[in-house]
Amino acid sequence: MISISSESISNSSTNIPKLQSATNYDNKKILIVDDNKLNIKVATKALKDFNFELDECYDGKECLDKINSGNVYDLILMDIMMPNMNGEQTITELKKISGFCTPIIALTADAVAGAKEKYIKEGFIDYIAKPFSKNQIKEKLDNIFVIDQNINVEEQKKESIDWDSVPAFVIGSDNNSDIELS
Repeated sequence: MISISSESISNSSTNIPKLQSATNYDNKKILIVDDNKLNIKVATKALKDFNFELDECYDGKECLDKINSGNVYDLILMDIMMPNMNGEQTITELKKISGFCTPIIALTADAVAGAKEKYIKEGFIDYIAKPFSKNQIKEKLDNIFVIDQNINVEEQKKESIDWDSVPAFVIGSDNNSDIELS
């Protein structure tokens, strides 16, 4: 057993800062695709505090038109049940576009068992059942945009930890007279 006296070690954990958050929503552009204007308003309200640039359209055909005309998005939130072209038909068409790789989250009232797996199998990156809370959408956004970030955590550790303030002890040796090995 190793016991270390409280006087031999200062509270070094206060000298070790937390790593910076890997999530940054600035300058990210999201397209909300839903035929119901109230649903778009709810999604916009849930996203307003995250500093996204938001765009909207009302069916799959309009979504395809936006993508084909050169609009680029970091994420698409897409309703499944829409007139003209539903979400499943739309993602099938989007996957045919050369170079298209924007993640798409399915938004649907279809909250039955197996729905998430069904939509992921169709090519959606994730699924959110409507109505959704701000916390639910934030969790999904964090998963997508943290993956999108290319942060070198090891470099952050080297730059942010004051290694001189971290006590060095070797287990099994007499590092300090205040340490008792028993």
